[in-house]
Amino acid sequence: MFCVMFLKSETKEVPTFQKISFQEACDKTHELEHQYRQQGKIASIDFHVLNEENQELYAGMYQLGSHFAINLLDHIKKQLSQMKLSPKQEAIKQSFIKKLYHEVPYRLHPEAIELPEKEEAESNLTFGTSSKGGYTSRLSHLHRKMIYGGSALSVLLLSIGCWTTVSASQQQNEKITQLEHQVKENKDLTSLYEKALLGDTEKALQQFSQEKGKKGYPTQKEVYMILLLEEKKYKEAVKVGGEQKVEDRLLEKGDVKSLKTFQEIFPSSTGMFDVAYLEQRWKDVLSQKDVRMTEKRQRMKGYALLRTGKIEEAKKQVNHLQGERIHQKIEQYEQVQQEIQDLQKQIEEEQQKDPKDETKIQSLTEEKQKKERTLSSI
Repeated sequence: MFCVMFLKSETKEVPTFQKISFQEACDKTHELEHQYRQQGKIASIDFHVLNEENQELYAGMYQLGSHFAINLLDHIKKQLSQMKLSPKQEAIKQSFIKKLYHEVPYRLHPEAIELPEKEEAESNLTFGTSSKGGYTSRLSHLHRKMIYGGSALSVLLLSIGCWTTVSASQQQNEKITQLEHQVKENKDLTSLYEKALLGDTEKALQQFSQEKGKKGYPTQKEVYMILLLEEKKYKEAVKVGGEQKVEDRLLEKGDVKSLKTFQEIFPSSTGMFDVAYLEQRWKDVLSQKDVRMTEKRQRMKGYALLRTGKIEEAKKQVNHLQGERIHQKIEQYEQVQQEIQDLQKQIEEEQQKDPKDETKIQSLTEEKQKKERTLSSI
């Protein structure tokens, strides 16, 4: 079973930092795509597709209302279809797409949905030919594991950093020209990137090492750093991207083992904070001093405060973060906590009655236990 986690979103209607089923993600994007098209709006959302072992199989950016795809399944299929692969690699890709299809009911399959003629024409536009089709998708898990333990497969933009879609018609020609120019400049590296993503990381690392100091190298550093991290070459990765950037990248991946290994080499209070959070050691999270706070870590600290029952402190911690799901969690936590207190009060009142209504007490106790389980899962 595949899951999806949305990391960044320009709309409050998409739950971020929460794993949901692939079908639920398709339902949500399908609904919002239709809604945004009608309203003439566009909103970007970054997402990751995970397998049952929480390994990233695919990561990309979906633009709601762009007319490129009708839902997440359609988006991934179209992005992967743009990649030129060998017969063996094509078979791996088709296997992945087939598995995605099995995750959702037929009503969400692109072939099952009829679009108005205008929308259908727009949705068929491809990368480099239109502003509505030209945005990036990438597979962030670069090592050789793949769908259910196979080989790696991804779609990586030829020019790292060009993660945008033209949304205004007056900017179309300018953006397309710029995009084509960047693709041309990086033509020699296209094959290298694809080989790296499909397993030949050593050759890619050698090439990137040779590119140091050359024109265009800054745009390649991100990929170089990620490749080094996938090979567990933490010291080299720090030389390329810096300690803080590597630390943030490992946190984003959510790999506790890698974070611990990195922490042994480059110890810091920030690293201890990250590890404690991922291991759900809430008191240890809050005990760390001099943590390098980012918006993500501010949310993390707010959640740790919440899980230790410090609701008011949690509110203050995340008060300046607008439109974040953490606010919903705090509100839900506060509500459930109050319901538990009310049930406990009712239980105590029933126990003081003579005679006691044991059936009612049992019912209230079971309801309280249910609420406590809900509280621990928030």
